[in-house]
Amino acid sequence: MDAILIPVKRFDQSKMRLAQALPPDSRRRLGLAMLADVLRATEKWEHRYIVTADLDAEAVGLAFGCSLVADPGEDLNEAIDAGGRAAIRDRVTRLLVLPADVPAVSADDVTRIFAAPEPVVLARSWDGGTNALLRSPPRAIASKFGPKSADAHAAAAAEKGLECGTVDAQSLYYDIDRIEDLQRLAKLPGDRESIKLARELANR
Repeated sequence: MDAILIPVKRFDQSKMRLAQALPPDSRRRLGLAMLADVLRATEKWEHRYIVTADLDAEAVGLAFGCSLVADPGEDLNEAIDAGGRAAIRDRVTRLLVLPADVPAVSADDVTRIFAAPEPVVLARSWDGGTNALLRSPPRAIASKFGPKSADAHAAAAAEKGLECGTVDAQSLYYDIDRIEDLQRLAKLPGDRESIKLARELANR
């Protein structure tokens, strides 16, 4: 069974690199809009998990039919591992970790990732991070999200003798961490909630 896991940091603790440009309420609005866009893009996948300690994120996840997993409050990798344990209990065999701040993600790119044959499949961000990680089974390798994590995940697969595939997913190149990312998001075509909000916020 395939599933998607989306970790969501508490919005009052996230996107601190945007704090000089955006007040807390705007960062919360942006976080919720991005999460909603990611969930809309992945609606055809029946099994989705939200790992969070944020009540607003929980409400959005429930509105989209997601299962909720409590964030243990350690770090991103601990949150992802908590979601992975819940997925394994539910007999998930392939689990895709997808950040909540990739609002341009397309269903086509997610489909391409799930179609890849390797037991470990990743999509790299522009700066060497991991903006999608598919593992079959869900704990095939350890979670190593953070700076330059794409190479770390590939190395972890190699250490276990597992093939690691890379999908060139343009919709997953960028996550939204800096004002430059917000400005880039504002220039994208379309009417996704986060794109419209980025246009509003970037023009302040």
